Amino acid sequence: MSEWIIILTLIFPLAGGLLSYASSRFQFAITGVLVGFIGSIVSIGIGVSLQWNFHWLQGYTLAVNVDFISLLLIALVNGVSLMVHIFSLSYMKGDRGIYRYFLKLGFFTTSMLGLLISDSFILLFVFWELVGVASYLLIGFWYQKKGVPHAARTAFMVNRVADVALFIGLVLLIVNGVTAISESQAPWAFLPSLLIVIGAFGKSAQLPFSGWLVKAMAGPTPVSALIHAATMVAAGVYLLIRVSPFLHEEALTIVAIVGVVTAFYAGACAVFQTDIKRVLAYSTISQLGYMIVGVGVGGSDAALFHLITHAFFKAGLFLGAGSIIHYLHKEGIEDAQDMKTMGGLKSLLPWTFRSFLICSLALAGVPFFSGFMSKDGILIAAWVWAESHGSLAYLVPDIAFVTAFITALYVGRMVLLVFLGSPRTDVPLKNNTESVYMKLPLLVLAAGCFWFCYSWNPLAHETWLLDMAGLTSTEANHSFLLVMILSIVLMVAGLALAYGFFGPKSVYSQQFAKHEIGKTRIWVEGLFLNRIYAFIGDISHRLGMYASWLDRALVDGFLHFLAVSTVVFSKVVALVDRFVVDGPVNFIGYGSVFMGKRLAGISGKDAQSQLSWLFFGIILILVWILFF
Repeated sequence: MSEWIIILTLIFPLAGGLLSYASSRFQFAITGVLVGFIGSIVSIGIGVSLQWNFHWLQGYTLAVNVDFISLLLIALVNGVSLMVHIFSLSYMKGDRGIYRYFLKLGFFTTSMLGLLISDSFILLFVFWELVGVASYLLIGFWYQKKGVPHAARTAFMVNRVADVALFIGLVLLIVNGVTAISESQAPWAFLPSLLIVIGAFGKSAQLPFSGWLVKAMAGPTPVSALIHAATMVAAGVYLLIRVSPFLHEEALTIVAIVGVVTAFYAGACAVFQTDIKRVLAYSTISQLGYMIVGVGVGGSDAALFHLITHAFFKAGLFLGAGSIIHYLHKEGIEDAQDMKTMGGLKSLLPWTFRSFLICSLALAGVPFFSGFMSKDGILIAAWVWAESHGSLAYLVPDIAFVTAFITALYVGRMVLLVFLGSPRTDVPLKNNTESVYMKLPLLVLAAGCFWFCYSWNPLAHETWLLDMAGLTSTEANHSFLLVMILSIVLMVAGLALAYGFFGPKSVYSQQFAKHEIGKTRIWVEGLFLNRIYAFIGDISHRLGMYASWLDRALVDGFLHFLAVSTVVFSKVVALVDRFVVDGPVNFIGYGSVFMGKRLAGISGKDAQSQLSWLFFGIILILVWILFF
């Protein structure tokens, strides 16, 4: 029975998308994801635990492992996907490709669900790549628009670079007899550990792979909510959480360092963005950095907790941004994503404002909201880890604290510039009746940002969800109070600074519509990561062209020379054989035949002729004797 529940939970989102595409009815897509979500909740309720093995080839088994963590994340993916589907009914209304859109959403959802239950490395890699393909299709959904195909290709190819490392790492493990996560024993060797970590960095947009996630904004905004909250970028963190007990210690240190550097870098970039979706994109990269730090410092439980809370508030923020963009498009604003065209939307989009504010408070780490709880869990784990790794290790929690301040700063800036003050557009804006299809997902996701969804204690850094999963939280000891006070002080300082610089009456806010990039271009463009990708691509192209020239001029030239020389030599040898070797032999043969034919002609058949020739021969003999 439990097997069928899991199978239906996985298959229904894709089946619903297929039926929706075939019948041109959105109800099938919504029903498919809804059935999947209900099935995942039922599975959690009855405590489904499943281990299933399929003997594929000799020595290779495709293994599935469903435990509480898998069920929790399956419910999360289905729940967020359901909210995205419902929201899309309004956002994508009138789009000619809406049923193709629902098909791709179902494919994306099912691919991620398959990844969550995969235990064997082969099966995991298959669904890992399917997630990448699905994201490529959704990012490039509006392929007719300028720049969208390039953005989809960039996201796809950057991930493929990291996936090569993951593939090699998995092959090294399989060659050494480890074919599934459940078969692993700690620790793995450094090289496969590092390669798998690089693969996870690519999927979760950690440096140096962060640039693709900003490019992913080319897709529809609800797609961004799904990618950033519960599917693609969550895959890398999920993989690291699963394999963290087996990773080499030095690889875990690299994980912590890269995670905290990425979190700081992306947070700093978010402060300077004017496109609301790019602010949220860099925010996602930064929060993923926090989760990666949690894994690296031994706080996988805190990383998982933050993965769950982040799914709610980031999906809510992206759908809120989608509501804003949808409204401004309807009002005739051409660049509806640019915050320079916003301002004063609080009264025009009241429900969007309320939900957006709640999700923003969770992201900023305000007490009584989920982000505060899960973020503090990571900070505590980082502090405890640093205590046992020497003074230099304190750079990790220190940078994480600075990033907490930056997070509050860019969150406050975004809310103030979008919703408060006066509209900065010349187009007169009318009051908008927000669609129920938009309000419902926004309110559900905002409700998931309150502390009581995870613990009765609003200042706790753990949740009953992890207790049910059998995960133990990091021992807080004396660090708990210090970390909590410091994070609250930094959060308040960030919000206060944001209000001082970006408040409705500030000079910056009033002149924001005329803001020039200027000296901040390096941060606006994310340290030029995409330019670096383009430069590397150009260098690779040039090297490829040079290698092609070398191949044609040297390799092919040498081979052609050998081929021509061989042909000429063989013809010369053939001539020598024909005239030098075969010539004399053939001459003798032809001469013998010629003489034989001539001599045969002078022989006679009658006695008179024979006597005549005998007489002639005797005369010749006598002449030779007498005169020679």
